[in-house]
This record gives sequence, C-alpha cells and structure tokens, in this order.
Amino acid sequence: MREYEVTIVFNPQLEDEARNQQIERVGGWLTFGEDESAKPVVNLWGQRHLAYPIKKLNEGYYVLYNAKIDPTKLGDLERNIKYNENVIRYLIILKEEA
Repeated sequence: MREYEVTIVFNPQLEDEARNQQIERVGGWLTFGEDESAKPVVNLWGQRHLAYPIKKLNEGYYVLYNAKIDPTKLGDLERNIKYNENVIRYLIILKEEA
C-alpha cells in the first residue's frame, strides 16, 4: 500500500445531496478493506473558479482525498473515475516518502 493524493473536480451544478453521494462513492472506491484506518481523509475545498473552461463550465467543486491505495488497484480506480459523468477532472499523485 502506498499513499496517494487524489484530487477530483466535480460538476458544480450538482445539488448538495447528489454531490455528497458522489464524494462518498469515490471514497468507497478508495477503500479496499474494512479496516477503519484505511479510510481516506477527505478535504472539501469547495467551489472554485477554473483556470480555463472545461465542458463549458467555468467553476468546479474540488475534493482532495489522502488515501493508502494498492498500486495494482489504480487501473480500476481510474476507470471508475473516468466513467463518472459528474467528474470533470481528476489527478492521482503518489506522495513522496520522507
């Protein structure tokens, strides 16, 4: 298991309840076991202006997840995120080991 930062930009036009469901859904994809310590830490950055329009949107709702993920599961994770129509951008970064 390695530590990753997963940043996701959701469609800002989602209602609060639908957005919270999407945030929990992605958090479920990042949790591969029942261990409580393996759950990702979720940081809600909120709605922010985009540097350039994406899918004719000028704003997005940013969420940052800090999670321990098995590198062999990254393909499945990316596929799930990519096919989610409410995600307009995502970025997965491996954290540096100190």
